[in-house]
Amino acid sequence: MREYVVENEFVKAVRNAGGVAYKLTSHTANGLPDRLVLFFPAKTVFVELKAPGKQLRPLQRKRRYQLMKLGFPVICIDRFSQIKPAIEAVKAWIPGTSFPENIGAKIPELDITALPRDQGELDNMDDYGDTFEPEDPSVLAGFFDLDKGGVGD
Repeated sequence: MREYVVENEFVKAVRNAGGVAYKLTSHTANGLPDRLVLFFPAKTVFVELKAPGKQLRPLQRKRRYQLMKLGFPVICIDRFSQIKPAIEAVKAWIPGTSFPENIGAKIPELDITALPRDQGELDNMDDYGDTFEPEDPSVLAGFFDLDKGGVGD
């Protein structure tokens, strides 16, 4: 079964339940969930729809994490049997409280990578070049002359 089949059934079910499921598209942010689901009063949930058994790509998991950190529920649906419980959960949910867990498909957590600890000492400024040194404004004033349209003389 293809993703669009699950998505079409989901959109119909949301509409029949009294909500709307707007298609999300963005020219500047890849990886956003497929649908923005709205129910009265002010219930806002993001929904990613997948073909059965398909997983979220890493960027989609990152966007999910970012939206959840802002307090928005993000669920994934990949089967018809998940549609009705998801809609019931959204309708019963009170914004500002935690969204029920185990709704929709299981989503693997985003792997968070820790940076290496050996990055030099902050008290040893030689490790960072001279970017922290104050610059004399008179030196910078002659760097770019707008009247001549060039750098320096």
